[in-house]
Amino acid sequence: MKFSYVFLFIFLFTSCKSIIKKELTVKGEAIKYATNFKIEKKGLFTFLKIINPETKQIEIEYFLKKVGQPNREDMATIKVPIKSIAALSSTHIGMLNKLNSLDNILVISDTNYISNKSIKGKCRSGHIKSIGGEGIESVEEIIYSKVNVVCYSGFGKPFPHQDKLKRLGINCIPNYDWREYHPLGKAEWIKLFGVLLGKEKEAFEYFEQVEKAYNNLVELAKGSISSPTVFSGSLLGDIWYAPAGESFNAKLYEDAHLNYIYKDSKGTGSLSKSFEEVLLENQNTEYWLNPNAVSFSNLLNIQPKMTYFKAVKNKKVYDYSSQMNFFWENSAIEPQKVLSDLITIFHPDLKSVDRLYFYQQLKD
Repeated sequence: MKFSYVFLFIFLFTSCKSIIKKELTVKGEAIKYATNFKIEKKGLFTFLKIINPETKQIEIEYFLKKVGQPNREDMATIKVPIKSIAALSSTHIGMLNKLNSLDNILVISDTNYISNKSIKGKCRSGHIKSIGGEGIESVEEIIYSKVNVVCYSGFGKPFPHQDKLKRLGINCIPNYDWREYHPLGKAEWIKLFGVLLGKEKEAFEYFEQVEKAYNNLVELAKGSISSPTVFSGSLLGDIWYAPAGESFNAKLYEDAHLNYIYKDSKGTGSLSKSFEEVLLENQNTEYWLNPNAVSFSNLLNIQPKMTYFKAVKNKKVYDYSSQMNFFWENSAIEPQKVLSDLITIFHPDLKSVDRLYFYQQLKD
């Protein structure tokens, strides 16, 4: 960045030295795992950068303007702390819940994909507006709601009528937590909401707790004498989608000390395979995760030949589909609980409790 901070920084350093020192020593300030956003501080000023996961370039940069700070005309500005937000992904709700900030949500995408009872109740009472998606038709509803910020799932494209919303003082922030390759990278997006809401300390402290718990479980899993073979994914139409070897799911399997069949494949997204390919490669694999089914009868309705898998014959199939909305709302911000589930399932000798937070073994 080529900004003219030199003179201003010298002035602030000499006149407000003690304040700057306090501002620069916020515990855990660095972004450790997330690759798709940055929080940068220059003296008393805070900047939020969103990184496009495809190009690895800065997609948009925001100056987070606190009360009493000068305006910046050369970049998008968000006055913080914000008072209200349109949270258009369920993962946003999970993170805002951890910051005790559900009251700041005025707009969501679709109640059909919400688990949180408080949010559902506020939608029924009319306090929160459900707009049904991120389409052009939702823009007027967002304007009417008078939110400060729209946080949406970034796909490398601007939000519909983003320039119009900006002129009205509503900034749109693409959220690429779903494109992170490390489970802790996804969870670290809570720091973005922390700096927006004036709850930076709470966000950083919460993440430190998650990081510590997650890494402790990683060390625990290393003590296992076994590394069970596992395949993952589900059949949608004629295509089987499985996590690629560089994805956050593959990282979870690695950290749980599992031998994931596709661990050496490239990519951070999904692999696309035929049913025949997966059957050939996994007929004798011990375990199957995430078949997108709630029971074995449901699974066999999708494809009767699923019985050819050893994992199905031995009833070693686990999924979170019985509480899908709860999983998507909370798993991103609680990766330690996902990892705990995997260790409980695959290494029961390592843990003194057998509670599963998200997963369930498929039943008949």
